[in-house]
Amino acid sequence: MVVNEKMQKILHELSLVERNEISRCMNLAANDLGNELICLYYSDTTNEVRSLIKDFLTSAGVVWLRKLLTNDTSAIVSSRGELAGLDDYLVLLAANDKA
Repeated sequence: MVVNEKMQKILHELSLVERNEISRCMNLAANDLGNELICLYYSDTTNEVRSLIKDFLTSAGVVWLRKLLTNDTSAIVSSRGELAGLDDYLVLLAANDKA
C-alpha cells in the first residue's frame, strides 16, 4: 500500500477521534497499518470511525477494500487474476455491514 496525501488527511482525522488506537499504529509499515485498521473497523461501533477507515482503505485500492469486506488481515499475496471493480466491492461492503 502506498499512502497518498488524501489517506494522510484521513489518518489525521482518525487520530482526532481515536487517538490511542491510531497513535499505536502510526509507526507500523503501511500494510500492517491497513490490517490494524481492518481490526479497528470490526471492533469499533462508531460510525464516524468506520466511515473514515472505509474511505482510507478505498483510497488504498480494491485489494484493501476486499480485505476490509472479508475481514482479512492476512499478508497480501500478489495475484495476476482480475479482481472485481471498486463499485462491486462497495456494494458488497454495504450489504455485509451489520451496523
